[in-house]
Amino acid sequence: MEYLLNFFEDLDEMVYISDMETNELVYMNRHLRNALGFENHAQYQGQMCYKVLQGYDQPCSFCTNHILEPNHFHSWTHINPVMNKRFLIKDSVFYYDDRKYRIEIAIDVDSEVVCQTPYYYARSESILNGCLQQAFSDASPEAALGQILSYVGRTFSCDRVYIFELDGDSANNTYEWCDPSAAPQQEILQNLPISFISWWIDLFEKNELVMIRDLEEIRTEYPAAYAVLKPQKIERLAAGPILSDGKLVGFFGVDNPDPDMMGLIASLLKMIGYFVISLLQRRDLLKHLNTLSFHDPLTGAYNRNALFEHNTFADKCKTMGVVYCDITGLKQVNDSMGHDAGDLLIRHSYQLIRNELDTPWVYRTGGDEFVAVFPDIEQEAFWTKVSDLHAAVHKSKQHIAVGYAWCGEQPFSVEAMISRADKVMYQDKRDYYAANRMLPGVERRREADRVPVLAHDGDSLFYNFLHTTYYDAEMVFRSISQQNTTAYFYFGDMQKNIFYVSDNMRDEFGFQSNIVPGLLQAWAQRITSVKYRDMYWEELDSMIKEKRSIHDLRYQVRDTNGKSMWVRCYGILKWNEDKTLPLFFSGRVSHQDDAFVIDPVTNFPREQALLSYLDEVKGKKSTALAIGFSFNSIAEINSTRGRTYSDHLVENIATDLMEKLSDKMSFYRLEGMRCAAILDAGCTESREELVEQIRAIVDSWYHLMGISLQHTCSFAVMEYPQSNLMPADFLGQLVSLIRVAKHDTKQLYAGYSESNIERVKYMSNMALALSRDVLCGMENFRIVIQPIVSTLNGRAIGGEVLLRWKFGGKDVSPAVFVPMLEKDNMIHLAGRWVFEQAVCACMRLVSYDPDFYLSFNVSLYQLSDSHFLDFMEETLGKYQVDGCHLVAEMTESCMDEKPEYCCTLSQSAGSWASALHWTISAAAILHSGCCFSIPPTSSSWIVPCWVKWWNRLIR
Repeated sequence: MEYLLNFFEDLDEMVYISDMETNELVYMNRHLRNALGFENHAQYQGQMCYKVLQGYDQPCSFCTNHILEPNHFHSWTHINPVMNKRFLIKDSVFYYDDRKYRIEIAIDVDSEVVCQTPYYYARSESILNGCLQQAFSDASPEAALGQILSYVGRTFSCDRVYIFELDGDSANNTYEWCDPSAAPQQEILQNLPISFISWWIDLFEKNELVMIRDLEEIRTEYPAAYAVLKPQKIERLAAGPILSDGKLVGFFGVDNPDPDMMGLIASLLKMIGYFVISLLQRRDLLKHLNTLSFHDPLTGAYNRNALFEHNTFADKCKTMGVVYCDITGLKQVNDSMGHDAGDLLIRHSYQLIRNELDTPWVYRTGGDEFVAVFPDIEQEAFWTKVSDLHAAVHKSKQHIAVGYAWCGEQPFSVEAMISRADKVMYQDKRDYYAANRMLPGVERRREADRVPVLAHDGDSLFYNFLHTTYYDAEMVFRSISQQNTTAYFYFGDMQKNIFYVSDNMRDEFGFQSNIVPGLLQAWAQRITSVKYRDMYWEELDSMIKEKRSIHDLRYQVRDTNGKSMWVRCYGILKWNEDKTLPLFFSGRVSHQDDAFVIDPVTNFPREQALLSYLDEVKGKKSTALAIGFSFNSIAEINSTRGRTYSDHLVENIATDLMEKLSDKMSFYRLEGMRCAAILDAGCTESREELVEQIRAIVDSWYHLMGISLQHTCSFAVMEYPQSNLMPADFLGQLVSLIRVAKHDTKQLYAGYSESNIERVKYMSNMALALSRDVLCGMENFRIVIQPIVSTLNGRAIGGEVLLRWKFGGKDVSPAVFVPMLEKDNMIHLAGRWVFEQAVCACMRLVSYDPDFYLSFNVSLYQLSDSHFLDFMEETLGKYQVDGCHLVAEMTESCMDEKPEYCCTLSQSAGSWASALHWTISAAAILHSGCCFSIPPTSSSWIVPCWVKWWNRLIR
């Protein structure tokens, strides 16, 4: 035995031998003696093994003596209560001098030394060789990463193996392997704030590991991490850093590995991280090379190489569409304005094509040519996309020739379809050049002139008169338009797109000749704003689609001197007999200044009249005091009660203002729901008094018409002239100050001051940033959860989800940014994001406290989102959250405006989420007179809380 004892003495593992009949200790090696504090053998020999090793007074209940056999080792794991460590244990039995001895070898699986032991060294080497083989088993780094995750998961009997990559202040689960028995988590582990696991990051940056042997052990110290991990059914995990040149870029982790192998996997995580970062770098390099090889560097579109590479489209599709686009006039732009301008035109054209066609498969196949491919698209959907592109090109200042081809029968040839689309495109380009052949610098291909035969009723009284009398068409046209300062006349051939305009239209709008090729396009360029230009094109497009003959529209245009004027454009469109071709278009454009001086709703003079008055004031070197004011929440009134209702409200207010205050001030209607009052020279009352008089009238009518609003109007006061502002700029500044007053309700009115002007600039920048942040995936937004505390025991029983947004590094009040979201029609996107964040937070919080609940607000604007309920159902399924922990609180405005719809909404939600609770504010219930039943629930707090709240309310 002496030789055997010498062999065990210097092993890194702990070894002891005991007599199986008496349980007396016979031998401990140096490692075990040092761990228990024995300096020599005499100090422990003869003592009971269960007393010394386990601290028990009697034999261990888990003793394995009865199952041990000579020449066989029995393996098991055990947490030793004396040393408070987990051990992998190997037991056996041997005979010496006719006595039976137990030998036990214990491996400290918690120790860093474990990786140096012969057993673990051999096992580690085998696993690393396996990882190395997987890393280079596939040419694709994406596939190799999947192989490594799968190998590690199977080797260590894990539920999940994953890779997270850091992106600023968040982490994204980019790769995942799951055991068939485990639910995937990758989809919901995106944009995870690293603040949840900041203590992990601290360890990773020191190149240390995260080892959680029992999740419940971190519940109190790290509740945020616990709440993230618990819903994933994690009991234990190990994670290690992924470093690139010493910088932390992510981490590699395993969930629920075999507990006996926790020590082994800890020793390997860092080494596996080296394999992973190598593959991630390879992935990024290949992506970069792919971008260089298959993407156009100027636009980001695919290039011709990619089109050939993707030619397998044709083999897999049942239908296919191809659109071929050519940028008109690119060469002229390059020659006259330089290649930078040409590049800008190319990028602009690509964005227009990509946005309108809505397909990822857009290829730049030449300097000015793009091809879009639509695999498996129905013919009707394809024509709709082509039509959308044509409409967008019409609205754009830059022409793009468009060709197209669609096929619904195999076999397909992408090259053949491109060739077909190319022919259509060239015909479109020829038509454009023919229509614009008189414009300087435009290339064209002339074709023989043709004279269309116009369909008309030759027996009409008009034509009979022409045929029986002397008739001079030019003289008739001149007599109508000569010395006419209020109307302009035009007529033209729709097929050739050539028009004749009257002399005054030619001169006042800067046409080079009475003959104007492409008049419709040229006229659109003279329309002052994008809003009216879009309206103009929509009207013309609808005429063509609906086969209408009458055109009648009002908008603003700008003449050759830059002066803006309101016009009414009236015209008649003549079709061929079967109404397949528009042939002839003629009409008049008349001034609308007189008709537009008075606003039909308020009967106030319009803005143009005020501008003229301010010009007079400036010319006389006099002064004027202007009070600007707005009627608030008109958009909400329009959407809930209708435009007629809001017009009636504004009309009543305006009538009352005129009756009571017209002896003191003159009123004007500005843009939107804003007005201005100019004080008469003889008025001696103070600004404050006059503002309060206007406010009182506005308040009274809101109240009389049943509209509950704390701030019905907002005011700004300015003196004219002011800081050398021109009249139009003065009114623009007045409108901006009204916006400031709307957000700063503490001021009676917003005056012209440096601080308010800075606020105007600040709010303009804020509006731009808000729109950008929403469209960039709710950047700079977050939710906070305000605790709901029980009055019985002071314990937090729930929370209210609130939306927060930062601008310029500072929190902005929801009272400021939420109306801006509503005004810009972005509240639906924000509302959906808030709901998903609420569900995700609920999933985590309920794992920490099963009785916890979250409430979230549902506004009137969200109720107008017809797909919101579908989104809620989909989101609850995505996060596997039971609706009984969520309460949807409908705001008072919902009940004020749509009480019946609220009831219907609550009932319809019950069909798919019977446990989701819909509640309405107390004031809303009293105001509406509606009764609501409380749905049954397994959560005991909801009904008692509601009843107690209701009892307090009715008392």
